[in-house]
Amino acid sequence: MLVDITTASPPFMVEQAKATEELKKRMAVTPVAGRMIDMASHHSGISQRYFVVPDGGSGTEKKFYSNSGGYISPDTGTRMNEYERWSKELTGNAVAEILAKNSVDPGSVERLITISCTGFFAPGLDYYLIDRFNFPASVKRTNIGFMGCAASLIGFNTVLESMSQLRSANGKTLLVSVELCSLHLQTEPTRDNILANMIFADGCAAALFNSPSAASTGLQLLFTSSYLFKDSAEYMGWKIGNTGFEMVLSSELPKIILNNAAPALKDILSQHQLSPEQITHWALHPGGRAILDSLQNGMNISDEKMIPSRTVLKNYGNLSSASILFVLKELMKNTPLKNDELICAVAFGPGLTMEVALLKVRA
Repeated sequence: MLVDITTASPPFMVEQAKATEELKKRMAVTPVAGRMIDMASHHSGISQRYFVVPDGGSGTEKKFYSNSGGYISPDTGTRMNEYERWSKELTGNAVAEILAKNSVDPGSVERLITISCTGFFAPGLDYYLIDRFNFPASVKRTNIGFMGCAASLIGFNTVLESMSQLRSANGKTLLVSVELCSLHLQTEPTRDNILANMIFADGCAAALFNSPSAASTGLQLLFTSSYLFKDSAEYMGWKIGNTGFEMVLSSELPKIILNNAAPALKDILSQHQLSPEQITHWALHPGGRAILDSLQNGMNISDEKMIPSRTVLKNYGNLSSASILFVLKELMKNTPLKNDELICAVAFGPGLTMEVALLKVRA
């Protein structure tokens, strides 16, 4: 049972118009590149984003990508040092809030799932969170790394497994996702880099799960499903370079989602004797406006049911694996939910893969 979700955002908020102008200074070496940046911004569906780097703001903080008036590209080691610092701060904030808000005894946390594709260090976030919050030394740990925007729903697979293995009726599973995409700014004016720089952002989310018998209200996780699209590896990728991680993001993704992912999703639902019309609420990964448009058209989803996903895209951008948790939080907080209503969550990751989770409202 998904009981609650808390989120944590970095301190530097940048409006999309400001980010557009800043990127044009760094990337628009030709008029064509400038027009591509403007177009990507105009079609993004994003109003603002949050970053751990202060470069997009007008404050006096030391910039990460500038030095002595010139632009720099820090090496991967420098970026990973910032990742370790900020990922600890944001996950610490989100976990502290969810434990306090739900009066959770740290000793009741039996499973800890950590998720990120934007950085690594060891001992990792699992060790940090166990040590900071005094979780049991015997807590079972799972780290899901480098699996992209779909990783939190992949984590839901582990949640389902953990629910059957809890030692206590009051045992809890904690899932924590943090992504710091701004640490991987690439300024070579390629189409992939321009698109990535105009949509991705930073954020963290923590999700608390109880066994169904221990929680009377929440979202009951019914099933998860995965689908790997054949011959699709070139459509979405994430490589480790000498100056950060490098994104591969095909412009064909919206077409693939409309023509291939939507039929596959309908088939997954039909395997559980469900049709799209029986889904009351949708939590769709806000990978960009075109991605959401394709899913909406392919699944014939009403504008009203798209509001949670489009709201997160507008206010936060694409937070990679954390995005779907932000959308589920938006649903739980700002959408009237009635008992037994169904929620379908969908996200995409490198592969190309589609991850699906079905939840039922217990009110």
